[in-house]
Amino acid sequence: MARRLGVVAGAIGVLAIALAVLAPLRPTSGDTVAARLGGLALRCGGGWDMSTVDWVHDMRVKHEMTYYQQFDERGQYSSIFGPAPALVMAIALADYGPGATIADAALRARERDAAACLVALAAALLAIACATRGGTGIAAAAGACAMCSFAGAATLGQGLWQATVALPVLVAALAALAWEARRPALALVAPAAIALAVMLRPTIAPLALGLAAAWALRRRTRRTWIVAGAIALAACAPLVAWNAIHLWSPLPIGQLAGNSRLTDDVFTPGRAATGLLGLLVSPARGVAWFAPIAIAGVALGLRRRGAARWIAGGAVLQLVAMAVFFKWHGGLAFGPRLLAETTWVAIWLAADAWPDLARRGRIALAVLAAWTAIVGLCGLWRFHPEQWEMRRLPDTHAGALWDVADSPLPALFSTPSVAPMHDSPPVAFERCMDGTIETR
Repeated sequence: MARRLGVVAGAIGVLAIALAVLAPLRPTSGDTVAARLGGLALRCGGGWDMSTVDWVHDMRVKHEMTYYQQFDERGQYSSIFGPAPALVMAIALADYGPGATIADAALRARERDAAACLVALAAALLAIACATRGGTGIAAAAGACAMCSFAGAATLGQGLWQATVALPVLVAALAALAWEARRPALALVAPAAIALAVMLRPTIAPLALGLAAAWALRRRTRRTWIVAGAIALAACAPLVAWNAIHLWSPLPIGQLAGNSRLTDDVFTPGRAATGLLGLLVSPARGVAWFAPIAIAGVALGLRRRGAARWIAGGAVLQLVAMAVFFKWHGGLAFGPRLLAETTWVAIWLAADAWPDLARRGRIALAVLAAWTAIVGLCGLWRFHPEQWEMRRLPDTHAGALWDVADSPLPALFSTPSVAPMHDSPPVAFERCMDGTIETR
């Protein structure tokens, strides 16, 4: 089985990369700009300071700042999303340095290449995680469903979101939990992967809590707790140090601080009903439209005993947490981006329940998985922000999120009627000159 599973995981990874990079290259969201700017700064000798890029420096002179930037304790314009996306981008720019020039289109392509590799790794790991109960057939189907979904190549595979970087780590934690019974040593690394995923992407703490509970509630020796805790501390130490230096806090509070600049009520229980309905069934962001397999997976997980129930409980907590977030719809996005990681975990829950389902249940689950994959593939090849997001502007016109007749999925097959979107100022190139990046 090990050899077959290796072949399946490898094939899933290769296919995920191909899907992500063969789709039309287009702007995704301002959330991914910080990774590109941070990567350029790191490779050009500017450290973590995004203001080494000329147009960001001009903003700093004018005392302006975008939502994804923070004026940190080092006096730098660093990213609210932490160092990891920029570091990944810097690795993708290994040949960029003093005196080098890269066309902006090539820069964006490099970013997508890096994102595609991370999604491919996550898809391969998910296939491995799903093989313990369903075999290689279910492993292949689950990995394919995840990478084809809105949360795979169509979104996280198109740019270096904070979630893109954290996703393989989160799925690695899931795989470690799934395989622990056969490979007991994995019990020592699962907590490290869970903790690291949260440090990389703090907004998934409720989801990660379910994984942590599934690990903690199994019978453990004192030695296992001590060793696993030490490994987790070592894994998170570099991020703790970065936070302490740049934020004067060991915790990744940059994103919370960034959102606090936009509103006094980042999380408000009073909007829970609207957020829950929106994330579940609204035509603009409802997971029932974009990835119904996620709802089925969580429902099946809650009916099971043991680890699956705890993990499904974490998924429910994640849904509630995102529902009370002031921007529950996630801003510019294809589908419920704030539930992207939850969708991956829910696909594992569905695969884990598959062997126990009757024939009708399996048929229903297969239909939901196919719908999820088809919608994601349509978004991958057809989604342009101008088709609906920029035309309807749901950030300022909330009613657009509930418009059934004019919603994102039908808009995939329309022609954009507004000017093309830019997620950062349009430039032709980036040139590294004496520690700064010139774009003009």
